[in-house]
Amino acid sequence: MGAYSVCLLIILLCLPQFGKAQQVQVSVNNIVNYGFGEEALNLGTETAEKEYLENFTDVRILADNVIIGFRLELSDPAEYGPDFTGIRRRFIGYQRDGLDVRIGNLFALHNRGMSLNLFEDRVIRYDTSLDGVRAEYDHDFFRVKALAGSINYLEHLTFDSPSGIREENYRLRSAALELKPDRRLRIGGSYTYAEGELPSLFTEEPDLAEIFIPEGFVSYRLPFARVTAGYNHRTLRLIDFADTTSVTGGGFYASVNHTGPGYGLMLEYKNYSYDVVDPFARLGDPLRNSRMSPFQSPPIAHKEHSYSLMTRDPHLVNFEDEVGFFLEAFYSPTFNITLNSSIAMASLHHSWLWDDVNFEFFKKEEGATWLPGRADARDPYWEYYGDIEYLFPDFMSYVKLAYNHRNRLFYQALAPDFSQRVYANTFALDVQYAVSPRWSVKVISEHQFVRDTQYGDDSDYYSQMLSLQVSRSPDFSFGGRIESTTSDFDPSGDKFWYMAEGSWRIGNTHTVMASYGRERGGFVCTNGVCRFVNAFSGMRLSLISSF
Repeated sequence: MGAYSVCLLIILLCLPQFGKAQQVQVSVNNIVNYGFGEEALNLGTETAEKEYLENFTDVRILADNVIIGFRLELSDPAEYGPDFTGIRRRFIGYQRDGLDVRIGNLFALHNRGMSLNLFEDRVIRYDTSLDGVRAEYDHDFFRVKALAGSINYLEHLTFDSPSGIREENYRLRSAALELKPDRRLRIGGSYTYAEGELPSLFTEEPDLAEIFIPEGFVSYRLPFARVTAGYNHRTLRLIDFADTTSVTGGGFYASVNHTGPGYGLMLEYKNYSYDVVDPFARLGDPLRNSRMSPFQSPPIAHKEHSYSLMTRDPHLVNFEDEVGFFLEAFYSPTFNITLNSSIAMASLHHSWLWDDVNFEFFKKEEGATWLPGRADARDPYWEYYGDIEYLFPDFMSYVKLAYNHRNRLFYQALAPDFSQRVYANTFALDVQYAVSPRWSVKVISEHQFVRDTQYGDDSDYYSQMLSLQVSRSPDFSFGGRIESTTSDFDPSGDKFWYMAEGSWRIGNTHTVMASYGRERGGFVCTNGVCRFVNAFSGMRLSLISSF
């Protein structure tokens, strides 16, 4: 019996429950997106006309302890990714006395996501939702969770690939147990097993995979801090037309959180080695079948920025081979002054060097492998961020000054003198002034100074952005932004961009958003999963409705 038939049967069985329910609540959220214009392709050397129309309708029906939901989707054509028309999501769930059961499309998270983190992000078109069943029971002294089903994963980085979209299919089984002997201690583990069909490089028949991931974790509240740690070990058996290979690796993550009157500290440490390979394999085949499984998404342990120029070219986490840490702190000496600061470092575990005699790469330990290294051959990365914010007595107006420094190296083992080093210093001034409880003006000025050694004599360039927004809460807002750069090598092929945008709320149920102009491309990331968004010139319209 298919999943749709099972869902329909369960709905029919629950109709008597709806009839007896004291109250039935129905909510509908609808999003319409339309855009028309030109998109930059191939590093700005050519453009193509782009038009998209998308409609997402999410419906939830709640009757006492039963919830039914589904999403109707029309993406024809889609803004990014394959077109789709039909029911994208459907599920039915039951919740009562700590029991939570859901059948259909669902998401799940074990601990911090090292073994299992199923989620969707429509902006980057990333989707690892599971079609199956999940059951969870939460008691005062323990929590147990189990799930099973199938995942049809479409690699979001290949949606524009001339060779077609990469597709991976998994049959997944997973369970987790967390013990809570007292308020301070949490200890538990999980086990995830999956059978996969992955694209083969040599035949039309898919490679088969078996994946085993046991994990253990602990969390303990000390008198001065909360300490958490988790470790997992992944075994991947790949079966192709000629051989069976086994790839082993694992991950370790730990964090320490401490808060006090007016201040707080957080330290994160990551050590991921799910598929340690030499530079040829790492750069030549980034979508290799032995990489970290898509249903895993560990913590990134660095800051995800909100200011535009700081997000243009972020650090792309190498989950297969990366060790690093992230330290963040805040301090509020008074109720209206807040200081934030953070530093992050990461690198490969080893240096990869080229052997001219045997014509192969070899690993060399340069520094402790459990700490990020500064050796060039370990691709070191580090960044610092700091800001200070002053909140005016009306609690609506503020002034914030932010600074970010980023330093990273892309080592070329075959030609070390041609390694790419990037330095970036970014400043942002963020000001909001509340004219009245409903009217406000917001201005952000960003400035970035970059040195990128891959461009030789043109390695230094400067970018700036100025944005303005006027709002009358909650009715409407309007504004715009301008951006420019002195670089001759921007992926869009341009040096100047502008955008006018606004939003208007109609009653209590509808919000219209519109923009027109030229958008600069760049990376967009969620939980360390990123894609590059091409530059776009044209118009965008959105209508968001809630009933």
